[in-house]
Amino acid sequence: MTLAYLEMGVPISVSAVFLCLGLLVAVNCLTGTWWDKMEQGPTCAVAGTCGENDKTCECYLTIEHRLTMMTSPDPVLVWPKGGKLYRFDDSNGTIPLPKHTIKNTITADGVGSRMVITVNGLFPGPSIVAFEGQQMIMHVRNLMQTESTAIHWHGMEQINSVYSDGVPFITQCPILPGQNATYRFTASPKGTHFYHSQMGNQRSMGLYGALIINPKQRDVPDIHEGFIVLLQDWNHNDDPETSYLRMKDGMYDFNTKKYENSTHSVDGTNFSAFRFHSGLINGMGRFYRTKSTSNESPLQVFEIEESKPYLFRVISAATLYPFRVYIEGHPILTMEASDGHDIVNDVHTASDKLDVESFIIYPGERFDFTLYADQEPGSYLFVAETLEVLGPSVDEYHAAEAILHYANTPNITNPQKASSNKCSPSRPCITFNCPFLYYPRGTNRVCWNFDKQAYSKDTEPLFKEVYNVSKTLFFNFGFNGDLKFNSGSINGHQFVFPAEPILYRTYDAARGCENANCGQDKVCQCTFYESFEKDVAYQLVLSNIGDGQGWSEPIHLHGYNFFVVKIGFGIYDNVSAMWLRETNDIRCDEKMKSSMCNSERWNRSSWDNANSIPGVKLKNPPIKDTIVIPSGGYVIIRLKASNPGPWFFHSQVDLHTTYGMAMVFHIGPYSASPMLANPQTCWVQRRPILNSLGSGNGLVTGLAVLATVEGIIGIIYCIKTRKCQEYCTRMKKCQMYFIKSEKIPKGCQDSHHEDDLDNYPTVRSVDIQTLSLTLVNDSDFDETRNSIDSEETAVKHRYI
Repeated sequence: MTLAYLEMGVPISVSAVFLCLGLLVAVNCLTGTWWDKMEQGPTCAVAGTCGENDKTCECYLTIEHRLTMMTSPDPVLVWPKGGKLYRFDDSNGTIPLPKHTIKNTITADGVGSRMVITVNGLFPGPSIVAFEGQQMIMHVRNLMQTESTAIHWHGMEQINSVYSDGVPFITQCPILPGQNATYRFTASPKGTHFYHSQMGNQRSMGLYGALIINPKQRDVPDIHEGFIVLLQDWNHNDDPETSYLRMKDGMYDFNTKKYENSTHSVDGTNFSAFRFHSGLINGMGRFYRTKSTSNESPLQVFEIEESKPYLFRVISAATLYPFRVYIEGHPILTMEASDGHDIVNDVHTASDKLDVESFIIYPGERFDFTLYADQEPGSYLFVAETLEVLGPSVDEYHAAEAILHYANTPNITNPQKASSNKCSPSRPCITFNCPFLYYPRGTNRVCWNFDKQAYSKDTEPLFKEVYNVSKTLFFNFGFNGDLKFNSGSINGHQFVFPAEPILYRTYDAARGCENANCGQDKVCQCTFYESFEKDVAYQLVLSNIGDGQGWSEPIHLHGYNFFVVKIGFGIYDNVSAMWLRETNDIRCDEKMKSSMCNSERWNRSSWDNANSIPGVKLKNPPIKDTIVIPSGGYVIIRLKASNPGPWFFHSQVDLHTTYGMAMVFHIGPYSASPMLANPQTCWVQRRPILNSLGSGNGLVTGLAVLATVEGIIGIIYCIKTRKCQEYCTRMKKCQMYFIKSEKIPKGCQDSHHEDDLDNYPTVRSVDIQTLSLTLVNDSDFDETRNSIDSEETAVKHRYI
């Protein structure tokens, strides 16, 4: 993905050489590329699953736009009725399309024909199933016409591979239209994870898919049969970029000429003015025109057999809204894991099953649960309702649905809206992972909070490393106090992405905030950055207090799993369940009554001793990588800063991250960060190629530039050994070597002769967009640069 740049003033003779060689390259290399031959790839490219005994898991992902409600491969517009699809010109709905056509049609919720982002033609993208410890090789090609992208592997630890974390301008340059990139990392940890775009709000348009890492030796093979459930909230009116602008500038109802207020949660706290129209499960859902009437669009179907256990892996790729997940007619779900890590109810009792009626999941979280198919055979609905409280005058139903169908029973393609499971005072329904303390009295529903009920059997050896922490850091996630626009910040810093990846910047990125107008009670814009000492145990307090409080927020840390030792809540009315005020456990350093609380400390000095904090879980605390900060409350997490590099720390609500609720944790010194041998260059200080085409050197120079882009730099020979320290270029799928000097360098004659150059592998294909320049060391760079300058060669490379 490194860009080549030319300086003005290229001699015609050199240009002609480049042109001729470039044309030869085009003829030789442009015959067959990986995106044309995916059927010849590994198992992952065909079925999405790599073999258990394979050392590597290699996948090919092509990103492009498609339209919903349009059949494939022969495009015809369709419309829904009775859980089936019909051609646009079949106005009476008399001839339904066959099942295989429905399977190949992106329906979303069946309303209109909207542009989405697909991976390998699928919405959501294909599920990738690998095994723990395998080396993942993920090839990504961007075929979107005007959008750049980058793919984050959500949940992967990326030990010694921070460069493959997939965050634009933090660990890589964006993948431009027409470009491709390769990510390499180890499949760890095991469990339910997913991949998604980390560019802007593209995840909201479908750029995501499941990433399942299985252990090589399964402990419970009898319940591994199951299903992947990808949740998404859906909006008809706007693409994510428009939604972001509406949140920025305000959302209005043009009919009533009024401002649209934020929706609210069970406890009365805010969500957003972002409009929820439908919920999707695995890219399918139906739109409810009223509380009881839907548009009858097809739903995802999970086929089960009576008396068998099934493992459901639930992933929230939602834009903003949390969901409460339950299954109609099945009052017991046994929670198995969160964010890929096993959880139980209590390690100190004989029965440690975490049995609940439902659970709440926020964007970025993953929960696994086991369902025993022990009810009367038939069809039931798998339901994910938003936590919104809709007033009696709002005739809408906000939920994602799928069909749970028992084998050998009649197929029902358009079931009625689900009935809620029965809850009573004697047998109240338990909801797990509540971001608040209570449900209103009379609902017969009990909250189980994550830190209180979730334990891990596997954390004891690991937790010893952070049992005693060296430092405590506070991070307050807030908004600017104006509920009409959610401009997010952390400790008063509204994050601004740098112009080139932090990973490859040799100076301290914290300087990005030196000149910003930051202060105790201000919100400034800069590249916010916190340095961590390597191998030191930290306690982090994540809060949502001060003038910017009032929004429960899912927070994700890249490159790490952390221990959740305590969740602190605000003050609630235990009858109405309404939130009253923020927690008393934290105080703001600012003296003024009204404060953004950009600097915090414990309200009690005794809490400065981390292990003396009341309620802190020091025995078998659960592990996560995405955690929800309750409104007006806080979360205490612990980690050991052992994985060096710049790691993104941000809200998992894309619309909030886009406008500043993010920062970077830089672990260890800059020199400790693992880097690629051929670092990317997003920009250089000289003129880019397109500007050079307009210079006075004329057509020959322009053609030389195009030939260079075609790959001439990437296919010339280079002896890549320590003895032959010459600079070289490399292109994926099209590698050859070039010895710049006419004479073979001393020490290379024995192993490489000029005659041997003909014996190198034949070039079969070229990826002109992954061209990158690698320099063996500084002295070689200087020697080569001087040689190039003396010959007035036009090629320049920004060495980072």
